[in-house]
Amino acid sequence: MPPAGPPRTHSSAEDHIRWSRGELRIKVTDDVVYEQVSGYLEKEVVSKITHPIDKLISQGAKPVIFNDWWELSGYDSDARLKLTDWIFWIRGKIVGSHILVRSKIVSMGVSIANLALGGMLTVYTDRQEFTLAYHRALRQSMKPPHTSPSSASSPASMGAPASTATPPASQTSTGVAASPSGSSPGSSHDEPVRPPRSIR
Repeated sequence: MPPAGPPRTHSSAEDHIRWSRGELRIKVTDDVVYEQVSGYLEKEVVSKITHPIDKLISQGAKPVIFNDWWELSGYDSDARLKLTDWIFWIRGKIVGSHILVRSKIVSMGVSIANLALGGMLTVYTDRQEFTLAYHRALRQSMKPPHTSPSSASSPASMGAPASTATPPASQTSTGVAASPSGSSPGSSHDEPVRPPRSIR
């Protein structure tokens, strides 16, 4: 369902952040946040990832997050812990969180985090399925509703390698503990009193 809040003027913003071992590209279109991380994720970069989502939430929006981690090779364990705690605290304030992974190390870390979060993350190993979900979110967020998918910005246009933009038909999504699209992970009746510490 469309993000909560009154209709707003369509807006789009992009940012590009580099550090010694990687880079982050951010595209915010209305309440849809697309973030592409490549290289090695350090804990100092986590605040750059969380900032645009926190900003939308502070403005009364309920964003949906798309994390393109296809080119992410690894991460600091502190970075994973910070992201897990953060997503726990904002989980009732977002529509959902979608993550595209390829690296086995990254996939394992995401799986551990997803267990601690009660399976609220939707995980993909198929770029095509991830891209389709992104376009669906854009269509729901942007008005008029007749906006065609071709006019929306594609994750592949943000620098993803051409070889991964259209995976072979045989490639499938694992959906590692995917959350149902209509669910409300932040419902008060099942929200723990404190963030998950078992993963530490």
